[in-house]
Amino acid sequence: MRIVHSLLAAATISLPIAASAAISVAPIQWTADVHAPIYNIPRVADGTVYVDTAQAKGPNVFAVKEGKVLWRFATEGTIQMPVSLGGAQVFVASDVGGIHFMRAIDAKTGALIWDYTRHEPPECMCSHVTHYIQHLLFAETDGHSLYAFYPVGKIPDHRLWTFVGDGAKLTPPVLADSTVIFGSADHNVYGLVDNTGKIRWQQKTGYAFVAQPVVWEHTVILGNRGGTVHAYSTTTGKSLWNFTTNGPIDTAALIWHDRAYIASGAGGRGVYAFSAKTGKQIWHTQMTDYTAYPPVMVRQTLIVASRDGHLLGLAARTGKVLWRSHLHGVPLSQPVLWQGVAVLKVNDHQVMAFNAQSGRPVWTYHSKDVVTSPVPEGDHVYVGTSGGTIVAIGH
Repeated sequence: MRIVHSLLAAATISLPIAASAAISVAPIQWTADVHAPIYNIPRVADGTVYVDTAQAKGPNVFAVKEGKVLWRFATEGTIQMPVSLGGAQVFVASDVGGIHFMRAIDAKTGALIWDYTRHEPPECMCSHVTHYIQHLLFAETDGHSLYAFYPVGKIPDHRLWTFVGDGAKLTPPVLADSTVIFGSADHNVYGLVDNTGKIRWQQKTGYAFVAQPVVWEHTVILGNRGGTVHAYSTTTGKSLWNFTTNGPIDTAALIWHDRAYIASGAGGRGVYAFSAKTGKQIWHTQMTDYTAYPPVMVRQTLIVASRDGHLLGLAARTGKVLWRSHLHGVPLSQPVLWQGVAVLKVNDHQVMAFNAQSGRPVWTYHSKDVVTSPVPEGDHVYVGTSGGTIVAIGH
């Protein structure tokens, strides 16, 4: 029997609201100033923080470790999206006038490794986030074509292949069973051969896709704007199952063991749990507002940030509300897990941390400048600011 929970009757039922203990100021371990606004989320690997800045002249890509700037790189153009990391390289897309660049920088030294240049206006790669997956680098163009690079091959500055779209926006891709899989605003799901870009399979649905697919075993799962969650074979594209929620799907599913969890968007305001194998619904928890971000899981607790200014902890097996914490603002990032706490951006100037098991507030970081989404790695949570500061928060 399916389990259904609801928060809509909050005025008449007793909800487990986390105690509002005095919240501590975030313990800052170090800061570094790059003297230019940071708006994009930092990337972190092995304790080194890589950021791009909002300036077209001078150095605009930086590597920082323990408060010290290791290197600077100038792209000679504007950067709109965060850098990507992979294969000991930093990938950055930029443009100068009608010239569009994709560059690979040595993550250790900051030296240019390769440079790919295009001149046609629809070929701009800087408006969409690039993705390094397994051994390939993917970049979507403004014309909504998908470029694939093999960034460590003999000719990394040449495209491995191009998928030419019909002008419809693509979701971020996933790579499974030698197949590159993504959804499209043209209502299709595509599976491409990873080393050639040829269409291996294609499935047409009735609505656009905007959320990244996820993979469970040999199954790819993704939801569309019509509220239907689809599952296909990664190798053949065969439809395995689907079910319809009560709202558009704008976020990726979360896989935990053999279960998948997904949130319906505006109009739906619910979180669903279902079998990743069969698509059978296990439970549904109705919320008072929708979430703009995928849930995260810690010790069988599903953590969801609601647009009404609450952070919820749901029992992964039943969907029961375990706790609810007030954010006193709007969540502007997906919660991320770090050493037993859930950390997220709230409003433009604040990052907050909550105990993942109880929902109790742990600390808050407040800046006079706009802050980026937080990034946890090792002993720190890293945040960038529009004032040009990288902040490392510890215990």
